[in-house]
Amino acid sequence: MTDPTNADLVARAVELLSGQPYFNVATESDGQPWNTPVWAATRGGLSLYWSSWVKAVHSQNIEKNPRVFLTLFDSTRKRGTNNLRCLYLQCTAAAVVDPDEAQEAAALLYPGEVVELADFLAGGQKRFYRAIPTQVWLNCLSERELKPSIVKMRVEVPLELLKAAT
Repeated sequence: MTDPTNADLVARAVELLSGQPYFNVATESDGQPWNTPVWAATRGGLSLYWSSWVKAVHSQNIEKNPRVFLTLFDSTRKRGTNNLRCLYLQCTAAAVVDPDEAQEAAALLYPGEVVELADFLAGGQKRFYRAIPTQVWLNCLSERELKPSIVKMRVEVPLELLKAAT
């Protein structure tokens, strides 16, 4: 396989970010890992948003430890044809507390719907969450291209180029 260019990597990452609405959010608290799928949306500049219940395990974990790891992938691909089809994002996450940003998140996640922002702020039972990537990778080899001697299966996507493209 020819090494992909930065432009190729960014284009593929943007394609995945815009075409895959479910992300897996991996969190950790007190040494106990937790992973959950969420419906998510991306805003320009590479801010990733989702909504969750405040009492959900991953929400509680984010309150204690803002470091999260997100994955999103094209699950329609056949086995062995997945090169450059999974995006890995190391991020810092937090609950959205600003009402203006909450309104933006609501418009992204619930387009055309009436959303009671009070349900997602202060005393509400839900929150919008925002993750900001600090490092991003794509898997660079398909299962069919792997050999026992291969260790590196991911290639880093240039974060600044990706931010500029979203």
